[in-house]
Amino acid sequence: LADMMVRRARRDYRVPIEVTPLDARTGFEQTVVGYTAEQAMAEAARCLDCHQVCSLCVGVCPNMALMTYQSQPFRAALPELRVLAGQVLAGQRHAYRAEQALQIAVLTDFCNECGNCTTACPTSGEPYRDKPRLYLDGDDFEDQQDNAFRLLHDGSIEGRWHGETHRLRVDGSVEYSTPAFTARLDTETFGLLDATVSPSCVEGQSLPLEPAAAMYVLLSGLRSSMAHLPTADRGAASGTRVSHPGYAE
Repeated sequence: LADMMVRRARRDYRVPIEVTPLDARTGFEQTVVGYTAEQAMAEAARCLDCHQVCSLCVGVCPNMALMTYQSQPFRAALPELRVLAGQVLAGQRHAYRAEQALQIAVLTDFCNECGNCTTACPTSGEPYRDKPRLYLDGDDFEDQQDNAFRLLHDGSIEGRWHGETHRLRVDGSVEYSTPAFTARLDTETFGLLDATVSPSCVEGQSLPLEPAAAMYVLLSGLRSSMAHLPTADRGAASGTRVSHPGYAE
């Protein structure tokens, strides 16, 4: 990380693209000359490694609504869950990875969507929309269709996925609940320990675990590096007082 920051402090200008002279252009030959191996290496060396750490949006946010938190790399082979004969059965596994150590989250109560982060984003993203959005107000949270999360007093996290509220808690195992099913998962492998389905589930229905993995990664990172964040009561509506670890109850 130190080497990266030193390299970022020095401006390396783009290697110019060469083109053929106008009087040498005949037929349908390409006019743009490609880089030599040395030029390509020099151009690639200008990479700022934004996939490792960027945080430009944090620096330009006037309301300090965006924050950088640290996350441990997470890899798991998520089982494909399906409802068969009223039970949840685990099938073929597929890889899930979250490897970037430094992540961004948005404190929506502070964000007024001014767009500064969009202007500064080197990947043409919209950080205030794209990054995990944390809510304190229960009504605001429930109004969201996706990409909305709440940290709760009991150490759990709630998330909105396709207009539904999912909940996850880590207590010896990963306890995950959705309107369709509840499950206990192994914290190391995310393997299925047990599960129950709701009456609304239909035969053959798929029960994806990607939301659980995303909530687990987010909760683990915020717990370890942003423990000062305020939490809310489960189901609390607008105006309900929140808790802060640094404040006396």
